[in-house]
This record gives sequence, C-alpha cells and structure tokens, in this order.
Amino acid sequence: MTTIHNSLETTVTGQRGSVVRAIWQRVVSLYNRRQNRQSLMALGDFNDHQLADIGLTRDDLRYALRGGPFDDHSMDLMRAALRRRSRLYQD
Repeated sequence: MTTIHNSLETTVTGQRGSVVRAIWQRVVSLYNRRQNRQSLMALGDFNDHQLADIGLTRDDLRYALRGGPFDDHSMDLMRAALRRRSRLYQD
C-alpha cells in the first residue's frame, strides 16, 4: 500500500514530471548544440568574401569550432561579428 501511496504522491506533487522534464530539456539542449555545430561547419563552405559580408573570418570559424562535437560556440561567432560591426561604425 505504501508503494502505491508514494507513487501517487509523486504523480500528484509532480516530482516525477520535473525529472522527466529536466531529462527532456537536456536532450533538447544537446540536439540544439549539435545542430548549431553543423550549421557552423556549413559556414566553412563559404568563401572569404561571403564570410566578410556577414562579419566573420576563417579564424572566427576555427575558434568557434574548437572543442567536442556537442560544444556550442555559436554565440562566440555572434559576438565576433557584433564587435567587428561596432568597429566599422565607430570609424
């Protein structure tokens, strides 16, 4: 009887749901990181002129692609492009 009671209590209080939700969020996060990394790798097909048009360099790409297959450094690229853009408008 206590097992059923504990199971019902977990369902009612949502503890089990929060664990499942946390695991699901982690899976989604890993999937998004992998997708972002694949997108970064696709930027490697751009020529230098195309990269310059979006405010990036080959070195920015190499820097962003450091690390393992699930590391997401896409924000590093955004920051590099924004820094470069802000320097253009300051001149």
